[in-house]
Amino acid sequence: MKQSAIYHVAIEAVLILEDVAKSSHHSFYRRCYMKKEVENWSFQFGAFKITVLSDGAFPVSKEFFFADTPADLIAHIPDKFDAPLNFLLIDTGEKKVMVDAGFGEDYLPTRGRLLLCLQHEGISPEDIDTVIITHAHIDHIGGVSHQGVPVFPKANYVIREEEWAYWMNKPLSMEFGKLKTIKDQLMFVSSDFEIYPGIFLQHAPGHTDGHLTVSIQSEGERLLVSSDILNDPCTLQHLASHIAAEVAPVIGMQTRFSFLEEVSRQNVLLFVCHYPFQV
Repeated sequence: MKQSAIYHVAIEAVLILEDVAKSSHHSFYRRCYMKKEVENWSFQFGAFKITVLSDGAFPVSKEFFFADTPADLIAHIPDKFDAPLNFLLIDTGEKKVMVDAGFGEDYLPTRGRLLLCLQHEGISPEDIDTVIITHAHIDHIGGVSHQGVPVFPKANYVIREEEWAYWMNKPLSMEFGKLKTIKDQLMFVSSDFEIYPGIFLQHAPGHTDGHLTVSIQSEGERLLVSSDILNDPCTLQHLASHIAAEVAPVIGMQTRFSFLEEVSRQNVLLFVCHYPFQV
């Protein structure tokens, strides 16, 4: 499929998101993420129940969040804004699976609200069977432990081997400090892997060495979780755009192209961590 066709299909798929973001990017994000009440969104997906959990928002600069992005494409976005943080809970009926763990309680009240969201659903940390670590940036793993104690005591934490190796070489980093607290519960994967029937992990390097995407399939339906290989709906027109924390932007752009090609070819649903919540 030609690249322009991928752009066309992808842009159509998020047209509403892009229009909302451009109309009032900063105020929209503040309205959705800085509220104190919990707002989860659950839906049936085949035999699975999926719940979108808002962890809150974190302040970023436009320069950081939109590296290598044409100025006219992001002219509507203020220099400083609050980026959304959204994660998934997958309930298969037999297992409860978290996709990432958010910032963690140390950052309350504006972020780190994942446990509040779970509590709102009547779910305790002990109920979680698996936490998929799509990658180990702190906004995705800060919530795996609190004061050195794993937050989800009965869970396996699934991580790509390359991701562990990358952070192991940064022993003084906050990220490795978090990963060390759950080392005994880590499950390493080195190839694309089905962790439970219908939940597949796929290597998607670039943003980090061991970045994972998640494919959720049930009763003929499919949803792809991109995590951080995408940053905002408006940049689907320019796949070189990336979050500045990306470790290998050239590889990241190739990953984005392949990922969106799959989305458009198979006409699947798409979930992106940093896209607006409940548009």
